[in-house]
Amino acid sequence: MFAIEVADIKKIYDKSIVGVEKVSFNINYGEIFGFIGPNGAGKSTTIRALMGLVKVDSGLINIEGFDCFKDGDKARENVGYVPSELSFYNSMTVRKYIEFILKQKGRNFERIDELCTYFELNQNRKTGELSLGNKKKLAIVCALACSPKVLIMDEATTGLDPIIQQKFFSMLEQEKKKGTAILLSSHNLNEIQRCCDRVGIIKNGVLVAIKEIGEFKSKLLKHIVFETRSNLLAIHLDGIEDLKVDGCRYEFNFNGNMSYLINLLSSLDLVNLSITDVDLNDEFLRWY
Repeated sequence: MFAIEVADIKKIYDKSIVGVEKVSFNINYGEIFGFIGPNGAGKSTTIRALMGLVKVDSGLINIEGFDCFKDGDKARENVGYVPSELSFYNSMTVRKYIEFILKQKGRNFERIDELCTYFELNQNRKTGELSLGNKKKLAIVCALACSPKVLIMDEATTGLDPIIQQKFFSMLEQEKKKGTAILLSSHNLNEIQRCCDRVGIIKNGVLVAIKEIGEFKSKLLKHIVFETRSNLLAIHLDGIEDLKVDGCRYEFNFNGNMSYLINLLSSLDLVNLSITDVDLNDEFLRWY
């Protein structure tokens, strides 16, 4: 059984605005799944559907084997959620608010002190007095304090300073080792590549690709750009992908024998040469 199962969901808003269409993915326990796309691509619609805040027109959404709409309470019983947009009862202290959230889930308070200390969150401050960064820390603590089996996080690192971001990713690794399934939506492609096992790329409401992060590390793909003083008739070399030729300028990705590539380049009358690693940023931009 998957921790999260999304199968061919579709959501059309008023005036024929597409929220999501043909979105399917599964997330295993003990996996961090990244979810990327520009604003309006459908990330938040998908996440809100998982949380029961948006009802899809068709398709299947399950958490821990329970339908998110027919059995919403059971589906989200073991879910910790960090929304992209935060709202609190401003008159409550941080401590009282966390206790309030845990009471709704029937959980004890044993992790509150540990997590507030770890994320440097003052329990005596009122939530209405918190900065954006501290509000985001409060949302993260609330999600983790309920000891979830599934974590759903929408832009969780927005507003966090670099030190707290480092602590956040260390905590995610600890949760992953416990077997927690984690869905992490983000605009920061470096953090997705750093901590996720797989990534889904969504464009105009459609999930256009699911990639193993290990692909980027194992393929050792290089992006090659060079210019010569005269045109070449052709390049014949195993491992060349997406070749683009513009006069004397050549651009391609390379996943072949580097010795052969260096031999080729050394035989040319080069004007300019650039060799860089291909990473998730390049893959993302290729789709857009």
